[in-house]
Amino acid sequence: MNIVIAGGGVAGVTAAETARKTNPKADITVFSAERDLLYFRPRLPEIVSGKLPLEKIFAHPAGWYQEQRLEMRLGENLVEVCPDTRVVRGSMGSRLVYDRLLVATGADSSTPPPVDYKLPGVFTLRRLQDAQSLYYEASRCRAAVLMGAGLLAMEIGAALGAMGLTVHVLERAGRILPRQTTPASSAKLNKHLTDQGLVFHLNSSLKAAAGHERLSAVELSDGTRIDAQILVVAAGVTPNLTLANAMKLKVDRGIVADEYLETSTPGVYAAGDCAQTADGFGGLWTIGRAEGLVAGHNVACEPAERKKYVAVPPSSTLKVAGLDLVAAGNIDPDDKLTGAVFEDEKAYRKVVVDDDGLVVGYTNLGTTRGNRELAGALGRKRLPPDVLRDLSATLDFDFARVQNIAG
Repeated sequence: MNIVIAGGGVAGVTAAETARKTNPKADITVFSAERDLLYFRPRLPEIVSGKLPLEKIFAHPAGWYQEQRLEMRLGENLVEVCPDTRVVRGSMGSRLVYDRLLVATGADSSTPPPVDYKLPGVFTLRRLQDAQSLYYEASRCRAAVLMGAGLLAMEIGAALGAMGLTVHVLERAGRILPRQTTPASSAKLNKHLTDQGLVFHLNSSLKAAAGHERLSAVELSDGTRIDAQILVVAAGVTPNLTLANAMKLKVDRGIVADEYLETSTPGVYAAGDCAQTADGFGGLWTIGRAEGLVAGHNVACEPAERKKYVAVPPSSTLKVAGLDLVAAGNIDPDDKLTGAVFEDEKAYRKVVVDDDGLVVGYTNLGTTRGNRELAGALGRKRLPPDVLRDLSATLDFDFARVQNIAG
C-alpha cells in the first residue's frame, strides 16, 4: 500500500507514525512545505525569548524518521493530485502513485489589513524561522506592539517583555484571552501581566503601521500613536486550503471531513488545522494530534477496520510570568451556566456543569491543583451538590473526591 501525506505538522507526522503501526509494510511518504522536521509549535515563544535551546523544540531526532521508515520530503508541497489515476505531483518534481491520501496542510497566520506585511519589523509567528527572526530583531529593539490578546500573543508578550522591551497589546474585545477566560479570570490575568510590564489597549484596533525602511510607529483606532520597532500580528490562523481547492474537495471553513475523517473524495482524508469536523474545533495541538491518530489508522487499514473520530474537548494551557492557566471544554466565558467558582487574591477556579451535574468545562488560573482530576472528569462524571459546594469553598479541595466518583 502506498500512503501519501501532505503536511509535516503534528497531524501529518502523528498520522504517519500511526499508519506505520497499523500497516508495517506500507510505503509512507510525507510532503512538508517546511524545511524543518516536526517541532512543538506551541513552544515557539520560548525560541523568541531565547530560553529554549533550538534542539529541544524538535519532536523527534532525525534518526527516528528512518527507524519508522518514513520518507520525508521537506520543503516540497503537493501541488497536483489526480484522484482518477491516483497520481500526485510535488513542487520539486516528485511524482507518486497513492492508494490513500491524507491532506494535513495545516493553517497559516491570518494577515488582516491594514498592515504591510513586507515592511521590516512586522511579524507573524507560525513557523520556526519566524521565531528565530523575531528573536534576532527583538534583541535590537526597545518597544513592540502585539495585535491580538489570545494565547499566542500573551506568550509572545511575556517573551519580549523578558528581553527588556516595552510591550503594548491591542485587543478589539473588552478583555484579554476572550476565548479562554471568564470575565473574572481575565481581569485577574490582566492585573498580573500589567504588573509584569505589559500595557493593554482594550476595545482598540490598529489603524495604521508607519515606517519607510522599517516600522517606526503604529496608530490606533482612537488616534493614539505608539513608537515601536516591532509589530507582531497574532490574529489567529486561516486553514491552508490551496491543495484542497485544487482537488475540488468539499470545503467550508476547512476541508469537510466525515466521522472517519474522510473527505468528499473517497480514499482522501483530512486532519489537523485544515480539516473541519462535526465538532467544529481546530487550531490546537491536542486536537491535531487526536485527529492524526484516527486519520493515520484509517488511511492504513482495511475499510472494515476504520475507526470513528471522537471529538476531543478543546484545551488551552498558558504559563507566563510564573502564572499558570488551564482552560478546557466549555468554560462558560459569558457566565451563563452553573457550576462551582473559587477565587482569592492569587487563584481562580471555575468548574462548569450542565443541568445534570456533568462536568463540561473548567478553568484553573494561578494554581495547578485538580487539573488531572478535572481533565478525567470532563464529559464523563457528574458532580453532586456537596462536591460543587466544597469546590467553591476552598482552594485546598480534596480532588480525590472527584477522582473517586464513578464515570
